Amino acid sequence: MFKTDNSLHVFVGPQETASIAAASAGDVFIVDENNAIISDAAIGTDHPGLLAIGQKDADGNVRFSPRFKFANVTKKTSAVDSARTEQSSLFGGNGSTGSIDAINSNRYTVRVNFKNNVSLFSKQSDLHFFEYVSDASATQGEIADYFAQVMSKHEKFSGKRTGKKRASVKVERFSDAADSTIATTITTMAIVNGSNIITAVLASADLATIVVGDYLRIGEDGHVTQVPVATTDAVYKVVSKPSATTIELDQPYQGTTALLQQSEAVEIITAAAYAASNVGIRVMGLEQDYKLGLIPDAGNQVTFDLDLDGWGSTTAVANTAADLGDGHPRAIADLEWFSQGSAGAPYRHGTMPNNADLITLFADPASATSYNTLELQVDLEDPGHAVAGSGKGKMTIVLAALSGDSQALVTTAFAVTPAWD
Repeated sequence: MFKTDNSLHVFVGPQETASIAAASAGDVFIVDENNAIISDAAIGTDHPGLLAIGQKDADGNVRFSPRFKFANVTKKTSAVDSARTEQSSLFGGNGSTGSIDAINSNRYTVRVNFKNNVSLFSKQSDLHFFEYVSDASATQGEIADYFAQVMSKHEKFSGKRTGKKRASVKVERFSDAADSTIATTITTMAIVNGSNIITAVLASADLATIVVGDYLRIGEDGHVTQVPVATTDAVYKVVSKPSATTIELDQPYQGTTALLQQSEAVEIITAAAYAASNVGIRVMGLEQDYKLGLIPDAGNQVTFDLDLDGWGSTTAVANTAADLGDGHPRAIADLEWFSQGSAGAPYRHGTMPNNADLITLFADPASATSYNTLELQVDLEDPGHAVAGSGKGKMTIVLAALSGDSQALVTTAFAVTPAWD
């Protein structure tokens, strides 16, 4: 029995414009009723015949959409790729403006309620509670230090980005204190995500100018060359120097693993300057592990509620919501996987064994380049009725190609805004 209502067909790849025979594995093409590739100029409302979208697989087989008339395309929607954004919630100072209200003998509390669940897809609550009682001479720095140190000890807050105990968020501190260049001549400083040890390669002298109790301001993620740090980069407290070339920080490094070029990528803040500065804390979501067909938002973005109590006139939480973006490789891979009947993979429903390694799809979830997409909503004339329903059958066709690849067969015929290429 054939149900035509609301069927989904996804084709991911570059377009072939010559012939099906000339197509390589993964190439997508638009053909007429005779299976001849139709030119862009010939596709249009005046074309009387039927069209179909096809794609050749690695074995030379061709998968087609149902045939349809161009005139029966009821809706065309395009989307150019746009980057994903992780949730970021910052309270107090950001290194430039804002501050924490330092209240003597006060109870500060932070509640973080994660709303996602990677196994049950249920958005169920996962609540974490942290508190600090200040002394009779509270400072912004000691309050921020406590929460950064204690929160990052928890597996979900450690900032660790790989492996079995991958964190959900990172926790960073910011200070508007002035920094200075480290006097010691250091060639590089190696720092690993999730580790609180920095290993230095010295060009001369030793690490005597880095004093226990001082703070290091470390350049943002990916700064492996001499990129000057800014006050909006995170700070870490030096708690010991285990050897002549190593420095221990008070919390695991929250950024990505890097070989930093001193002195401009790492600078020093004295303990006195930090204690007198305006300070703040940021909790920010991290991209999670990915398994094809397993994660409902194709990348499992972390979302959470952050609530404060007892913080007085501390600068309010500045919250940037998570954004899935458009054309993310993981999302396209998941869409393609679903459109092919889960690609014969039963493990999504808890059935073993996992045969994901046998699945051949054309979207690359690890690609550094996102996809542009074109979605067509189509009415089908034959059969004219969906099973157990009335009216014309409907289908959705999605075409996806790497951003920037010219797609010759849709330039004119499927004219959309924004332009799809």
